[in-house]
Amino acid sequence: MRSVGKKALQLRRVHDHRILYDSDPTMVRPATRDTMSPLSSVRMTTVEPSVFAEFTELAVKHNAINLGAGFPNYPIPDFVKEAAHEAIRDDHNQYTRPAGHPLLTECLAAHYSDLFQKNICKDTEVAVVGGATNAIFSAVMALVDPGDEVVCIEPYFDAPKIATDLMGAVTKGVPLRADWAKGSSDWKLDLGELDAALSDKTKLLVLNTPHNPTGKVFSLPELQGICEVLKKYPKVVVLSDEVYEHMVYEGTHQRIGSLPGMWGRTLSIYSAGKSFSATGWRVGYVFGPAPLILPLVRVHQASNFCTPSVLQVATANAFRYAKEHNYFEEMMLSMKAKRDKLAGLLRLASLEPIMPEGGYFMLCDTTKIALQHPHPMWHAPKDLPLKERRDFAVCRILTEKAGVTAIPASAFYAPEHRHITDSLARFCFCKTDETLEAAYERIVRSGLGTQWV
Repeated sequence: MRSVGKKALQLRRVHDHRILYDSDPTMVRPATRDTMSPLSSVRMTTVEPSVFAEFTELAVKHNAINLGAGFPNYPIPDFVKEAAHEAIRDDHNQYTRPAGHPLLTECLAAHYSDLFQKNICKDTEVAVVGGATNAIFSAVMALVDPGDEVVCIEPYFDAPKIATDLMGAVTKGVPLRADWAKGSSDWKLDLGELDAALSDKTKLLVLNTPHNPTGKVFSLPELQGICEVLKKYPKVVVLSDEVYEHMVYEGTHQRIGSLPGMWGRTLSIYSAGKSFSATGWRVGYVFGPAPLILPLVRVHQASNFCTPSVLQVATANAFRYAKEHNYFEEMMLSMKAKRDKLAGLLRLASLEPIMPEGGYFMLCDTTKIALQHPHPMWHAPKDLPLKERRDFAVCRILTEKAGVTAIPASAFYAPEHRHITDSLARFCFCKTDETLEAAYERIVRSGLGTQWV
């Protein structure tokens, strides 16, 4: 009887463990005892644990509203569902070419040719991959060698750094800076710092616009300034992450690959998951010159071979239906309303949002959250370990005490620049109005945000 009870308890623990990690698609199941096998490659030791997995697990533990998770919690549009149903009914179930299903590459080339102001070849200048993260990984694998350098404009999404680390290359960060930013346009790139970071060792410059997490939309003069600096470094390829292209609320989205002299040295990345609120589809696409697209496709072919055919055709169908529904304009207006709603609620909760021009993330000033921390704000040493920084502590107390999860902004920086955002947290607003309102009520009830630190 005792052995049966012990076995039942073990099964219950396994069941509870599965519920914990299946409840959110961003969760990462830890290895046994949170350690890797001694047979793992040495390069795997360079990959830091994901901040997103850490705080999603904390959110599950405390039954928190997760405004850190970067995906919508509402259904995709009905016409997108019909686009998928149509692709399934038409039996697109077999392998397709590694560079992308012809129906989708033709659709994408036609759609983006006007945007790039050139006639994009559907066969050689566009590649369909397994989401934007896969595009970034494939590009780094295809173009970067051990010892090379990859320069990222900070704060940055961690995918380029992870891929660079795995290649045995070096990531260098050039930070956006702002003094008491009120809006995302206040974040500025120092072109002198960018110039100093680039060298003959640099293979890639990683750019993101609209920008995660600041929401900055790089203006045409700002991109032209970057292009001027790059003229000194003709061998540097620009990896431009533009997945939030349809979420621009102020200004206009500019494509660096469309600027004079830039098409031949730029890979521009986009995402059906972001554009159609279907992040689990994992359909991304890359535009660029044939000599850069070819090695990227070879990497994708070696890892995935091809992106699921049925979802590629569904994406092509969705683009066709989107025009009929004026979808991208309506989606932008809907997301702008959510941005404004969350900003207003945060202000009512005595927190100060930094209004984003684009994307679906918002940085928020947390200096009014009372917190006992060994290092007063602006006095923490620059080499303080990441998880000991004030913004990590704030996001933990928000989750544990208020039941609302955000992401600490310092996780998006190289160690020497993490002090820049010790007072900031990232919130995601692509959530239902009910979710945003419930988060506000929890913060107010917690009493956080009522006192200066």
